[in-house]
Amino acid sequence: QSVIVRIMKARKRMAHQALVAEVMQQVSCRFQATTCDIKKHMDVLIDKEYLERLPGQDQNAVYDYLA
Repeated sequence: QSVIVRIMKARKRMAHQALVAEVMQQVSCRFQATTCDIKKHMDVLIDKEYLERLPGQDQNAVYDYLA
């Protein structure tokens, strides 16, 4: 979750695919993350109101950083 927050803090707004790709790239040296794992953590951050999912299709969604 901290990697997602760090990326979003720097970028403020990102598309779903770009965010997933960036997270996978940054955590690849530590462990192998799946897209499903990343999506679950993004949903947790949405519940905690760190991120907001803007309207759109699931794979075409855009996320805003709120915190």
